[in-house]
Amino acid sequence: MDVSALTPGERRFLEELNARGVRYLVVGLAAAAVQGATIGTQDIDLWFENLGDPGIGDAARAAGGLWVSGSFGMRPPALGGATLGDRFDVVTHVHGIGPFAAEYPGARAATIDGVAVRVLPLERIIASKRALGRPRDHAHLPALEEALAAVDEPTNE
Repeated sequence: MDVSALTPGERRFLEELNARGVRYLVVGLAAAAVQGATIGTQDIDLWFENLGDPGIGDAARAAGGLWVSGSFGMRPPALGGATLGDRFDVVTHVHGIGPFAAEYPGARAATIDGVAVRVLPLERIIASKRALGRPRDHAHLPALEEALAAVDEPTNE
């Protein structure tokens, strides 16, 4: 499914990540929306295999943005700048599921604004939302489960 949702800077950043071979997943509600969930979000959560990968900063700079790798305990990693804006959130851990290396092979291919990305599957997003246990995460479960059921329905072709 194609979704027109990216600014030119955001699109360029994802293209640059891909060109550099940086392994990442789109997770959270943005990944759910790409897979058909009728849910709204403004943030795009990115989960990187290796926050120390120099390709992340190179991709951000090539797109006219900034990459702050963060430091554990002091500040989280962040993406931004005039062309990237503030919609990309860097996720360092996804609750209720395995580590990146375990989840990446099961990721789904998707396209956002013409850019090929890998997204965390709906069933894994649901597992994470359940594990978090926050009311706002549980509020999203019906829409996520409905989207999963629609994806799993056999077609009559």
